[in-house]
Amino acid sequence: MENKTNDRNWAAMERLRFIEVCAWWKGIVQRQDLVGLFGISMAQASADLQLYLEMNPVAFVYNLRQKRYEATAEMKCVMTKPRLDEAAARFLGGPVRGVWTGLTGESEGGGCIEVLKMPARESSAAVARRVFLALLNGLRIKVRYASVNSGKEEWRWLRPHALGHNGARWHVRAWCEKTQGFRDFTLSRIAEVEWSREEMDLPAQDKDWEQWVTLQVRPHHKLSDQQRKAVERDYAMRNGVLKLKVRRAMEGYLRDRLGLAMADGKPALRLLE
Repeated sequence: MENKTNDRNWAAMERLRFIEVCAWWKGIVQRQDLVGLFGISMAQASADLQLYLEMNPVAFVYNLRQKRYEATAEMKCVMTKPRLDEAAARFLGGPVRGVWTGLTGESEGGGCIEVLKMPARESSAAVARRVFLALLNGLRIKVRYASVNSGKEEWRWLRPHALGHNGARWHVRAWCEKTQGFRDFTLSRIAEVEWSREEMDLPAQDKDWEQWVTLQVRPHHKLSDQQRKAVERDYAMRNGVLKLKVRRAMEGYLRDRLGLAMADGKPALRLLE
């Protein structure tokens, strides 16, 4: 006999999460919302709302005149972490990427939402696949790589062992046989990868990848007191300092990203060396 228990439990949890998201972001929850989205009965919707109230008694109260549940100012989320991107996607028709609702694509934002779209820096599917297979299986691969530093496109033998993302594009961390060292190779600059089944161990340990460092960041000393307080709040600093743990190999990317933060044309952040 097929066991439906897990499916029922999962569906019930999704309905409770939806109740919480609606109450938090919309400020109201109606039984019709649950009926329309999940295809359940009004009685089941009422039961779900009562169950959520047992879990979170101060979340909302019932407005008898409006026949709806209205969120309180004291409400706290107990099942989800509030995310603005999720709220924009669900209630305003904005773009979404990987939220719990299961939506994974992108859609055009509503009239009150605009998201800056940066130029895509993506590799071809064939390149990404062969690099990933090499990483997964410890293979030695030959790639045709366009180097910005040298201005040349040439074939190189690599031994990939990790992937990194700097917030804008992917790169593969690999031992380069030409330079005899570990380097980052941007996937979108790899024009071609030869198919390989040649297994080969790394010749050394990538110490910069294995080592973690902690950067301490604080508002720039040239900012005014009001600007400093705004930056501290913006980055959720504690005692005026933000601590960021990062792999040594990714430290440069993090420094570059932090250098983009500006306040009235002035650098907003500085590193404590």
